[in-house]
Amino acid sequence: MAKFHIPLAIMIPAMALLAVSCTESNEEPAPDSVTGKEIRFAASTEYSRAGDITATNLTTFNVYAYTGTGDASQPFMDNVTVTKSSANVWTYSPVKYWPAKQTVDFYAFAPASWVGTSGPLMPVPYDASAGTEDIVYAVCPDMSGNAGQPNAQVVFNFRHALSKLTVKLSSSDTKFKVVVSNVGMSNILTKGNFSFPSASTALDPSAESVGSWSDQNTPISYVLYWSQSMSDLLTLSTTPTVLITPGPGRGGVLYVLPQKLTWRSNGSGNDTYLAVMCSVYDAENGTKLWPNENTPEENRVDGSTTGDGILKFPLSNSLYTEWHPGCHYIYSLVINSNEDMGTIEFGTPSVDTFISIETTYE
Repeated sequence: MAKFHIPLAIMIPAMALLAVSCTESNEEPAPDSVTGKEIRFAASTEYSRAGDITATNLTTFNVYAYTGTGDASQPFMDNVTVTKSSANVWTYSPVKYWPAKQTVDFYAFAPASWVGTSGPLMPVPYDASAGTEDIVYAVCPDMSGNAGQPNAQVVFNFRHALSKLTVKLSSSDTKFKVVVSNVGMSNILTKGNFSFPSASTALDPSAESVGSWSDQNTPISYVLYWSQSMSDLLTLSTTPTVLITPGPGRGGVLYVLPQKLTWRSNGSGNDTYLAVMCSVYDAENGTKLWPNENTPEENRVDGSTTGDGILKFPLSNSLYTEWHPGCHYIYSLVINSNEDMGTIEFGTPSVDTFISIETTYE
C-alpha cells in the first residue's frame, strides 16, 4: 500500500480567489477498468485546543469533485459524506473510480452545514454570529489515479477558515482590587463569503493555497462576560482569567470572521474594541478609587448598580490591524491603578497560532 506523509503548516493571509463556474451534467466520466482504481480518502488537520476541529476529532467531512476546468467543469462527486470507520478508514458510498485520462479537483470541508448544496466553486456565504463553531476546508486539485501507484489515496490537509479569539483579564498590582461586572466586544462583522483556494492546501501557505473572505458585513456586539448578580462579579487576580460568562453571553474561545480592525475615534462609530465595566478599590481598606469625580464622562456608566466605569480597549494595535484565518489571537488585559485617579493600564496583547502536527495515513 502506498504511504503518504503530509506536513501541516501555519496559516497566513490570502488574496481573494476568483471562483470558476460549474456546468451541470448527468454524464459520468468512464472509470478506469483496472482493478484497484477506486478513489480512497485520508485526512489530516491542525491540532489545537478544545473546540477546534483536529485530526483526532474529525470523524466526517463532505466532498465535492469536478473534472474539466473553467467553464468546462463537470460534477464528479456531489456533496458526498466521507466518514471514518472504527478501523480509522475513511469510507463513503457509492464508491467512485478514477476516470480514465482525466484529472479530478477535490474540495472538502467540515462541518457539512457550512457549504451545503451551494458547492465550492462560487463564494460560499457564512454566518459566524454564534461564534462557537470551527470550520475547516481542504483542496486537492489535478488528482489522477494513474500516478504510478495502485489504489492511490486523496489525502486532504484541512485548514481553519476562521480566526480564533481568547480574552484574558488580570491585575498585577496587589495593592488594588479590581472588580469586573461586564465585558463586551463591539462592531464584530459576522457574515461574509468564503472562496476556496485554487491550489492544494497541502502546499506551503500562499495566496493560491489559502482560502479568502470577502464582503464581511453585519456587525454585532458579543457579550463575553455578564454578571447576573453580585455573586457573579469577577475579582481579578495576578493570574490571568479566561472569560467564561456566567450568563447568556459568549465567553471562552470565539471563532470569528477574519476582518480588518478599526480604531479611529475612541470607541465610537464602527470602531472595534473590547469594553470592560469595572470598579477599582484599595485592596486594604476597600476605598473606591475608580471611577471617581475626576473620571471623564465617557468612562462613566449611568445606572450601574455598583457604580462602575467603562474602559475601551482597541482590538487593533501595533502588532496587527486585522484578523487572519487560522490565527489564534489572545488579548491579555492587565487592569491596574496609579496614585492619582486609578488609571487603567493594558498589557501588550499577544497572538498565537494553531499548533502544527504531522499525521501519516497508511
